[in-house]
Amino acid sequence: MNAALLIATDDEMRADCYRVLARLFAAPPDAALVSTLADAARGADDELGSAWNELCTLATRVGADDTALGRLADEYSELFFSVGEPRVMLYGSWYQSGSLMDVPLARLRDDLAKLGFERDPQVREPEDHLAALLEVMAMLVADGRAEQADFFRRHLAPWYAHPCQRLEADNSEFYRAAARFAHGVLDVEKELLAR
Repeated sequence: MNAALLIATDDEMRADCYRVLARLFAAPPDAALVSTLADAARGADDELGSAWNELCTLATRVGADDTALGRLADEYSELFFSVGEPRVMLYGSWYQSGSLMDVPLARLRDDLAKLGFERDPQVREPEDHLAALLEVMAMLVADGRAEQADFFRRHLAPWYAHPCQRLEADNSEFYRAAARFAHGVLDVEKELLAR
């Protein structure tokens, strides 16, 4: 079956996709995530299924090898953290206004409060981090909340393609595959939630 069609018609699968993507962008992959991905390849008959299988194949190559996991941790840091501007920014405000901690973050915080979400005091990242937004979407989809379409349109649709495109052009094989899968899933969501 077409992976995009399957995702668009199955809320449990949609929520799972959001959870996996959130985990991929929240922190470097650990052995548990790599193992889960390595066991999750499926038959692919479209671009999205192919992107998923590529990510799973790369996870299989990493396996439980501490050296390979360490390289992925280094790649994560090199891509998303640096003194000055990182190679790929994961914050919505950056793409929507050109700076961090700006008006889009304030709007997001208002919307999160209206939805009943509170900031975890132990989390240091601003709420407009891609991983945080993906996690919110996972919860909204899992709970069948009608607000999911509006939340996606306001806080992900305007900018998710930009970091995905930057990662797809990067030399990190694992994060290129993660971005390709993320871009495909979020494109499906954009179409689904526009209805």
